[in-house]
Amino acid sequence: MKGNNGLREDSSILLLQQNQASLLLCSTCSTMMPDQGTHMGRKKSEEALAHEAIEQVLAQIIDEWYERVAPHYLTQERLSTNRSTEKREEELKRFHDEKGHRIKFNKDELDFTYGLRSYWEDEQYTIEISVNNKVENFDYDDFQRRLLSHYRKAGQQGVPTPYELRSYSYQEIFRLEPNPEEAFSVERREEKADIMRFSFRVSDQFTRNLGSHPLSSRQLIENYCVSPFRSIYARVYRRSSS
Repeated sequence: MKGNNGLREDSSILLLQQNQASLLLCSTCSTMMPDQGTHMGRKKSEEALAHEAIEQVLAQIIDEWYERVAPHYLTQERLSTNRSTEKREEELKRFHDEKGHRIKFNKDELDFTYGLRSYWEDEQYTIEISVNNKVENFDYDDFQRRLLSHYRKAGQQGVPTPYELRSYSYQEIFRLEPNPEEAFSVERREEKADIMRFSFRVSDQFTRNLGSHPLSSRQLIENYCVSPFRSIYARVYRRSSS
């Protein structure tokens, strides 16, 4: 049997071992937590950079759209340089602010505004295209049916660019969620124009891809998200306003 000294010695050794284990655990925690924080910080930074890059793409789409059609409308630039048009109002405007990026048409029977914006919601990145509507008997159901019919077919096509996304289809990158029907919404406003919105969800992986390839992003977003929405709206608009 061990004496009291032996028992105290065993107890001291056990306590020392416990302290060493605690120090090792704390050391491990202290080395892991900064790494995890750094990883999360890096991810947030990448997301912010991708968001900024995509926002610039959306702004560029509106600016290029404006420049293409500007020769056919009275713009602020033309009004400021042509005295004969001083008393007339602008027929074409563009806006870039906290609400997103917009182009407004106001000539003869044309009176509507298209918008583009992007935002984070529920850990998902969303690109939204919208248009306001002042036509009293505009057929919202017909517009939605035409949109969904188009995207059921177009979404199956492969993405042409950039190279690392060519194995994916449009609908894998630009998802209509929570489901195609709910990706379309109408905000009805009394004494104001209603707003129709159509949203595409983009996962983190693809958001970073799009952000790092602005030329490809502009091509994809304009050809897949913007142009079909615009052309389908124009067809329903003409039918409803005739």
